Amino acid sequence: MATPVRLRALTRTEQRLLRTKLRDLALAVRVHQRYRLIDEVRRGRPIVEAADRVGCHFTAAYGWVHRFNTSGFRTFEQVPNPKGRPPILKAGQLRELVDVALSSPTERGLPFSNWSVPKLAEYCRQRRLLPPVTDEWVRRLLRREGLTAQRVRTWKTSSDPDFDRKKNAFASSTGGARRGRP
Repeated sequence: MATPVRLRALTRTEQRLLRTKLRDLALAVRVHQRYRLIDEVRRGRPIVEAADRVGCHFTAAYGWVHRFNTSGFRTFEQVPNPKGRPPILKAGQLRELVDVALSSPTERGLPFSNWSVPKLAEYCRQRRLLPPVTDEWVRRLLRREGLTAQRVRTWKTSSDPDFDRKKNAFASSTGGARRGRP
């Protein structure tokens, strides 16, 4: 049978650090959650109840209490997977993509009036605003920012001056067939 995990006593330095971190509003939510969890358990709450109050799963809470017991607060703010894939798109690049998407292509000296996702992606890649990513990836980025690509409707027009008369004459000749006359 596994022994229950109990929080070890905090040193004075750790108590001061905990108070400081609990007041720090610039911390990431997950990191702040870890400090709150230790504070709740330190105040005498069972780990399961503390996890519920903080908003994390009790198995994660047991892991953080165990981690605190072995290494203190040193590892609380470390990235969980420091050797993971680095982000390929920075926040500034995303803002530039959105700015370009909200602008008119004619303002940028392009011969068309509406952006399509492939045209937008190609324009941004040529100017090195984006890394080499697929059009679908750009579509997803735009959707995540609340922008959707609209399908452009086009109508064909005729240079024939009698086009409207002919079009209407054709519609009247097939009108009976559409209504289902015997």
